[in-house]
Amino acid sequence: MKKLYYLLLFVVFTQISNAQVPTCSLNPTFIAGPKNGVYPDSATNLISGTVNQPYVQNLTVKVPLDTIQTPLKFCFNRVVLSTPTNVVNYNLPPGLFFGSSTAAVANGSISGAISLKFPGNANNCASIYGTPTTAGTYTLKLQTDTYATLQPIGNCAASPNVNGGTKLNTTILAYYIITILPPAGLNENITSKTLDLQNIPNPFTGKTIIKFNVKDQSSMDIKIRDILGKTVFTDVIKTKFGENTYEFDGSKLNTGIYFYTISYKNYSETKRMIIASN
Repeated sequence: MKKLYYLLLFVVFTQISNAQVPTCSLNPTFIAGPKNGVYPDSATNLISGTVNQPYVQNLTVKVPLDTIQTPLKFCFNRVVLSTPTNVVNYNLPPGLFFGSSTAAVANGSISGAISLKFPGNANNCASIYGTPTTAGTYTLKLQTDTYATLQPIGNCAASPNVNGGTKLNTTILAYYIITILPPAGLNENITSKTLDLQNIPNPFTGKTIIKFNVKDQSSMDIKIRDILGKTVFTDVIKTKFGENTYEFDGSKLNTGIYFYTISYKNYSETKRMIIASN
């Protein structure tokens, strides 16, 4: 039994070590702009993914030459990015990893996840990549440690010592979000037969009107599931010929993505709704 366990561990780590880090690229607009730091920023945030579909999110990391904190000047040596010690793999969705194909300096692993040094006065990029396996909304946890050298007079070196300097601060970034959607087949069922299903408004706050068309009077089931597939609401109504409307109150649900399914006779149709804020 132990031999089988160690064999499985060997296979898993071999697959991870052999995983190809995608070639990333710098965002030219961010590089040309006046801001430093990481792009996408918290306002733009990270793209969504889908279970069992390859995922790549490009990150641009721009570290300036120096900073002035009157009357002192600090020359940046590096910014170290790592997972916090109490967080597994940056809290990335299962199946996703972090890495860089550029000149960012490897910093070993911390808590089992890769860590990178981004040199001062340099632009680098990194990637979040892989194939997500579990739907959900994940808030990433990133630890940044900034190192710099005090420079009383003169200019900072254009190529700083990436291993030198004194730690200025440690910051935990906890505002990046990755949403992983269920497999594509769960999102929407599209066939030649349709109920013209839609909800207005979408996204919505509080209530939304679900509209659909049927050809006669019959009972109809409505089911609403969250992004993990858990049923959060059900109801049965009596339809009428033509256009039907159903007012759904989502004020007690959390902000996020949901799927609503109308089941009518031997046919069902599913669409996606978004609760923006409650």
